[in-house]
Amino acid sequence: MNTLRPCRVAKGFTLAETVIALGILVVLITGFMAVFGPAARTIKKTLSTDEASRLQATLEWEMSVLREGPEKQRYQNDPFRKALEWISQSEDQGQTVLIYKYRAQQGSTRTDGTLEPAARELGIAGDDFIIRPMVRRISDPLLEEDLEVVEGRVFFVKMRQLIYEGEGLRVSDEPGVIVDPSDPGEDFAQNPDSYPEAVVLFEAEYYNLPTTSFQFLTNAFDPEDFTRPIFARNLAVRR
Repeated sequence: MNTLRPCRVAKGFTLAETVIALGILVVLITGFMAVFGPAARTIKKTLSTDEASRLQATLEWEMSVLREGPEKQRYQNDPFRKALEWISQSEDQGQTVLIYKYRAQQGSTRTDGTLEPAARELGIAGDDFIIRPMVRRISDPLLEEDLEVVEGRVFFVKMRQLIYEGEGLRVSDEPGVIVDPSDPGEDFAQNPDSYPEAVVLFEAEYYNLPTTSFQFLTNAFDPEDFTRPIFARNLAVRR
């Protein structure tokens, strides 16, 4: 006598159950994005703001000090002379101001007082090397060795004087010129000692350099080719 075996029903989800599950998943994902999307954008914006503040502070510091050696002689031990020259020449090829970070050896200094670059083979940050912010012009003879161990992006800066117009300030239309901000006329770029004010106000436009190649900087780079800064800040340098 043959014994009838019960039929085995395949286990799984029906089409209706699958559609309902997918609907619930979509609702959860939508809610997640609504809550955490703005937070992610805020974090990204904060990081960008922090980097912008770092770049601004690094430039401000550099414009107010003189390095050891030839720089002190060039500017007659007066940082204000340096600031006026850097502002007036910032859009000239070969004199563009770069801002970056590089790997540096602790306790080993160069002729200008900055730390020697650390070899790429040294791999432990804090022990073998430290990361130092740096500002140099393209004409600086120590720039090339810094770029060989640069960390992260390199930025460059265009600077123009701010002059008074009515009750406000506007950016000068003439690059390379430093004038009396209240009475534009005589150019003091070549004669900073006669500049009549104790402060020079200027706008700094920051650009992202597309490459860290020293050959590009010294041969193909022209700051006039760049017209869209990533951000700009109004700054001041005091005598």
